[in-house]
Amino acid sequence: MAIFITTMFLLLPVLVALYLSVSGVFTNRRSFQSVFYALLAFFVLTIGISMSIQYSHQSDDSRATTPVSLSEVLSKPL
Repeated sequence: MAIFITTMFLLLPVLVALYLSVSGVFTNRRSFQSVFYALLAFFVLTIGISMSIQYSHQSDDSRATTPVSLSEVLSKPL
């Protein structure tokens, strides 16, 4: 399963870098590597930010929907 996820994750940056390479944007290997790593970092940040936002929304929802009995609320000291 991890290999499938990794392949799906790397597929888009590889295709974009391959397209740019075939179209003649890169003049040498060094520029190709730097652009590929920049694309990879962009996708890592995008996925990381979206997952952290999704996780924060899930944690907010779980706290809001946790049932609390009235006796628990009344027994807590002010």
